Amino acid sequence: MGTLKKDYLLSGVKVIDAASFIAGPSAATIMSDYGAEVIKIEPQNGDSLRNLITNGRMPEGPENYCWELTSRNKKSVSLNLKDEKAHNILIDLIKEADVFITNMPFPIRKKLKITSDDIRPHNAKLIYASLTGYGEVGPDADRTAYDSVAWWARSGLMDFVRPSNNSPVAWSTPGMGDHPTGMALYGAIMTALFNREKTGKGGEVSTSLMANGAWANGVFIQAALMDIEFPERTEPLPRHPFYDFYQTKDNREFALGMINSRIEWPKLTEVLDRADWLQRELFDFDDAFQNADILRSELSEEFKKRSLDEINQLLRNSGVTYGVLGKTTDHRDDKQFLETKTLVPLNHESFENLLTINSPFTIQDEDKIDFSRAPNVGEHTKEVLENIGYSDSELEDLKNGSSIYWPNEL
Repeated sequence: MGTLKKDYLLSGVKVIDAASFIAGPSAATIMSDYGAEVIKIEPQNGDSLRNLITNGRMPEGPENYCWELTSRNKKSVSLNLKDEKAHNILIDLIKEADVFITNMPFPIRKKLKITSDDIRPHNAKLIYASLTGYGEVGPDADRTAYDSVAWWARSGLMDFVRPSNNSPVAWSTPGMGDHPTGMALYGAIMTALFNREKTGKGGEVSTSLMANGAWANGVFIQAALMDIEFPERTEPLPRHPFYDFYQTKDNREFALGMINSRIEWPKLTEVLDRADWLQRELFDFDDAFQNADILRSELSEEFKKRSLDEINQLLRNSGVTYGVLGKTTDHRDDKQFLETKTLVPLNHESFENLLTINSPFTIQDEDKIDFSRAPNVGEHTKEVLENIGYSDSELEDLKNGSSIYWPNEL
């Protein structure tokens, strides 16, 4: 675990992470960043997230980056929940917990006896946090799902980001919908804990990948709900010169985002020393596409004269809205990522100066813990169970059966 002190925001809060992959567990990760003790429940072969990098669409390496990001700071307890003795251990843990998180499909929850009705009677103050693909009710409630299908595809985002209906769709990147959904679950959990402070009562909270996808695509879904007509998309929409991508001399790309164009257009002409564009009235505010191809071509010529660093120096303080098309390999050396602590150290014995992605918000005067590496399967089984009163002989008896697991070297 990371270095803890008594006055972290969530010190003393105990979370049982009985979820898998990313969306549900990431909510627990954020809680751990603020000092909560998170006990990760895994089978002996580990959470399925441990195998994600071998699925053929992921870059492989000697270390499991998926697992490190989502499981930092946690304690791994390996329980075979199909076994009655192991299930009794889970109940013992729940009796001392504040939050229980799961994203198991409902049929599996029933089989493993971890539904809300199974769990909450053992602890009236517990917050039961449920993460699903498509919601708690309805024809799709029992279906399995990942963010690529329930968040990205089902919401309409996958369809609408392609240039036209004749263009191929693209898959989401790993965790692209999981992490925002995990933020929603975290918010729900914290709201329930706040309510518990007022009432003394636990409760149940839930969110789904589908609901968060709808929220992410909310502007266009709201338009459809209000019977707004969407343009035909058999061909790509015309490219607006003030809201488009441009290439630099060193083959990098950046995007102009000049929505407030009446103010920003003169600033762009000034910083590029192209007053002639204004004199020629090259851009018509009443018909943005009248000279769009000409203007875009001339903008392209100007930008191709400069490297990305030069573009940054030119535009950063100009009042022109733009953004760099970042590459995943850029961030380690990005001063903005480092100075804002978007990237922070992760203590890991196999790496020197390893960085990880911080949870994406701060609270004034509330520190986060020093982040520690993700656990091995069952690394903390013995420690956690000893802490709730299991004797050495009881643990050995359980381990010799099929109830619990911890590595032999511990």
